[in-house]
Amino acid sequence: MQYIAFILNLPWNLVGIIIGLISIPKKVSIHLHPFSIIFTVRSFWWYKWMSGKAGVRAMTNGQIINLGPLEQQKDLEHELIHVEQAIREPLIHPILYMLESRKDGYRQNKYEDEAYERAGNKYEP
Repeated sequence: MQYIAFILNLPWNLVGIIIGLISIPKKVSIHLHPFSIIFTVRSFWWYKWMSGKAGVRAMTNGQIINLGPLEQQKDLEHELIHVEQAIREPLIHPILYMLESRKDGYRQNKYEDEAYERAGNKYEP
């Protein structure tokens, strides 16, 4: 199922790969369970100009994880939960995530609730 989801998530995976490449990758690795590609990047320099986005630690697009220099303990586990969500809801997950965030805000959306609860990390604005 993970590999079928990877194909269905291909548009979002390509976005994640592009983000990883423009964010100046230091390291690229593969995680098998759940299947994901992890970019450890030098900077989200292109994202900082957006209001409220200067402190971003990591981001996930489809099954691609980008970990930034502000990464904290348990952030990888948090992002792997977002990958599991993308596998459960292939192709449409980013749209559902965005709608949920617009409805309840970033931190109160059900996807972030699940990720913070299961990973055991903290939200720090």
